[in-house]
Amino acid sequence: MFKRKKKDRLTSKEVDAALVRLRKTYDDYIISYMTSIDEKSAFEDRYIEALHARVDLTRFIRDEIGYLQGLIREGEAQKARSQRPVVAVERPVKGFADRILEELEKKIESYPEIVLHDDASIEVKKLYGALKVLDHEYWTTISSFIRKVHSSTVSYNLENRLYRMTTVGGDAVPPDLDRYLFLLNQKGKYTKELFRESQECIKRASFFLHELHQILLECQDRGLMDESVEIAYNYVENIINDFRLKDLKRR
Repeated sequence: MFKRKKKDRLTSKEVDAALVRLRKTYDDYIISYMTSIDEKSAFEDRYIEALHARVDLTRFIRDEIGYLQGLIREGEAQKARSQRPVVAVERPVKGFADRILEELEKKIESYPEIVLHDDASIEVKKLYGALKVLDHEYWTTISSFIRKVHSSTVSYNLENRLYRMTTVGGDAVPPDLDRYLFLLNQKGKYTKELFRESQECIKRASFFLHELHQILLECQDRGLMDESVEIAYNYVENIINDFRLKDLKRR
C-alpha cells in the first residue's frame, strides 16, 4: 500500500465518451421522472467550473456518475411510493461507468474503512480510514518532527484538524463527519445536500493532506528528514495519489 504508484487517468477520448453518456442519461432521467432540467444544467455548470479549475476530469466523471446514480435511486424510491408507472432509465454510462468506478476503487481498496453508514460514499469511508491510520501509526513521528523544524503552533493546528477528522465524537463519528451522517440518516430527503457534503468531507481531508505534504516536502528538499519521517511522508503522498486529490487543494 505504501509504494509510489503511477497515475492512470482516463484518456481524452474516454472522458468525452463518458460526458456524452452522462448527458444522455440526464435527458432520460428528466423525461422518465418528469423533473425539471435544473439537474442537467447544474451538471453543465459543474463541468465548466471543473475545466476552469483544471481539476482531474477522471475524478470529476467518477463523482458525477455517483451523483447521478443517487438521483436515479431517489427517483425509483419516489416511484415505488407513488406506485405510478415510470419508463425505466438506463443506468448512467452502464458498463463504462462500472469500469471507471471499479478502476478508481481498486486504487483505494487496500485502505481500511471507518464505520459510518451503509449508504456513505466508499471514498469518504476509505479516505477517513486512511487518515485514521495516519493518526495512529505516523502522527507521533510527524508532529515531533514538525515541532523541531517549525513550531509547536504549526504542529498543534494540524493536529487539531486531524483530531476533528479521526477522533470519534458523540454520534460515534468524527466531528467533521457529523453533518454528513445526519444527511445520510434522512433517507433520501436531501440528495443534493448529501452529495455536496460528501465532497466537502473529501475537500477538508484533501486540504489538510496537501498542507501537511507541503511542509514535509520542504523539509525533504532541505535534507532534514530521517527514515521514519520519510516513511510517513510517503504514506501522505500515497493517499493524495491513490484518492486522486492532486488538484484538490487551496488556491
